[in-house]
Amino acid sequence: MPHHADSPDDVDRKEVVADHSEELKTNWQRALEDMQAMAEDREDQGYETLAVPAGDTTTLSPSMGDDDTWGLSHVVPDNFAEDVEAYVERSDFEETGVYQMESGGFVFVVTECIDHDEEVVVFVAGSYDMRFSAGLVRTAVERDEMYTHLKTLDGTELGTVHHDDPADFFPEPEQFYAYDITENTEHTRD
Repeated sequence: MPHHADSPDDVDRKEVVADHSEELKTNWQRALEDMQAMAEDREDQGYETLAVPAGDTTTLSPSMGDDDTWGLSHVVPDNFAEDVEAYVERSDFEETGVYQMESGGFVFVVTECIDHDEEVVVFVAGSYDMRFSAGLVRTAVERDEMYTHLKTLDGTELGTVHHDDPADFFPEPEQFYAYDITENTEHTRD
């Protein structure tokens, strides 16, 4: 994620986060509770489920690195890593559900990856800062597809899920462009 030390945007952002910290914590907790409730509903329907709370979520656009990787990149806690890798390897997720809310310039998202044939559903909860998402949103809209990348903190790739419709993730793409602070800056990936 790009970081511009001591820029006015950093100071303003710190104030926004400080002013909304309780709201942001509450919304994260709500996303986790909603994910668990959705998983229980799917289990009641006979599906095998895995509900993963991402430790970090980053919006990636092709201009951020040496390759063309883009999408939402979720850091999976180590205690979920084996299960995530196994589910992604054995499943063909043909349907996606995306449940999200925006608060204080952050998006709280639960992505539901569904394999009806295998009766498997993987849920991933994450949150990201809208200020760094415009490049991803533009790419997804232009290419008319989306990706979810799952990896561990040390960078071990656990799998990638392809989604056919970026509108599930970005129903109103213009709202993301208004937050874009990366325009005309160089993008780097840590």
